[in-house]
Amino acid sequence: MKLSFKDNKVYVSTLILIFLGFLFSFFTQTLWFNVIVKIREAIYTGDSGHLILASAYSSILFSIQNTLFFLGTISFFSILKKKYQLPSIRIDVLILLMFFILNRIAAFLFIIPWEPVTTFMGFLATFILLKERNCSFFPFIQITIVSIQVFFAFQWLNVMPIFSFYQIGQSDIPISIKVAGTYLKAESVLNFMGFSFFLPFTFSASITASLFMSYAQNILILEENYKKERDIQIIKSKAMENRIYQEINALAHDLKTPLVTIRGLNSLIALYPTTDKLMDYSDRIESAISKMSEMISSFLYGTSRQRLKVEELIQYIQAQIPIEDETLKVDIDLGNDLPELYVNKVRVVRALINILENAMVVSCRHAFKHIRIKVRMVEDGVRIVISDNGIGIHPSELENIWEIGYSTSKTSGLGLPFAKQIIEDNNGTINIESTPEIGTVVIVYFPKANNIDTMKS
Repeated sequence: MKLSFKDNKVYVSTLILIFLGFLFSFFTQTLWFNVIVKIREAIYTGDSGHLILASAYSSILFSIQNTLFFLGTISFFSILKKKYQLPSIRIDVLILLMFFILNRIAAFLFIIPWEPVTTFMGFLATFILLKERNCSFFPFIQITIVSIQVFFAFQWLNVMPIFSFYQIGQSDIPISIKVAGTYLKAESVLNFMGFSFFLPFTFSASITASLFMSYAQNILILEENYKKERDIQIIKSKAMENRIYQEINALAHDLKTPLVTIRGLNSLIALYPTTDKLMDYSDRIESAISKMSEMISSFLYGTSRQRLKVEELIQYIQAQIPIEDETLKVDIDLGNDLPELYVNKVRVVRALINILENAMVVSCRHAFKHIRIKVRMVEDGVRIVISDNGIGIHPSELENIWEIGYSTSKTSGLGLPFAKQIIEDNNGTINIESTPEIGTVVIVYFPKANNIDTMKS
């Protein structure tokens, strides 16, 4: 199995950590001598404060060395486990053996004290603490913070006379501290200070590990949510592409009408070769071609705008109402003196047809599905109100109806977002009001052409 660049970096980090562990042991030989000096000062002065300092120095030296070897060991075996797919129990035993061997070699080479019991206890507590919280989630710095707290806490047990019976603190330095404590009658001070450091640091390590784990899990959840959101956006994008494809199909269907007209008129030309008839048919053919060209341009170029009478707009919509549906009743109420609009005719018609189709497919508890289209001139534009007597939309669902893919009637959920985008692109607005069991009202507004001209100027 070939190792990745990342695995090679971990191997290098492992060697560096183990090397630093031995280097630390080498350079701290003089520091261990300073611990002995502190013990002597405590005896000469009768001040137990020097014993506490000596205890702190020894605990710090032990914990740093243990932490370096611990980090190097788990880094090495994390790659080994990945490479050879070894069982977790076997890996755990190998980690423990390597950790102890490294500490023992350092103690032998540099003639420094080591405590097998508290070292084992500290290792076990650290390993369990990280193992239960899945240390694979933890970055290097977080494992370091947790492990050094645990090792520092357990090394204080070495200087506590109360634990001497359990073979804890049996190397030269801890024994010297406890003997000096007995001489100064400060056993209770050493026991109290030991517990004062052991309990808070153990508790702190546990809380720190839990916080790091919670943070890591939150990061994973955020990454999963981001991935899901990205997938949803891709689905929505594909859905909108599919909607555009459907609109193109609808446009192709609309284009058939002028093409049929052209074909029919050409047939008539062949039957009536007189000049007057030819001119009449030619004019009608030209009109049909112009209409078809206008429809294609309007659809292909979304920014194109034309002046359009509201009556013509409603006629296009009315042509889409299925007259064969006997359960559907559509009332159209046009106001007087309606102004012209300045919009993309084809796209706006498609948007309003989408709204109308939504009203036609919605569930209805009445014998007839009644749709009303009311058009009125307002102060600076035209308001088109499309209402139905369907089952309505619950207030909690109203805020979601503009989302792509969201639907309350088992449709694609693309019609309303598409309509909203087209209407707003043409300087219009759309609002929806709905009452459950009564019906839904869609209010569309477009500014009149004169207002658009004013804004453009």
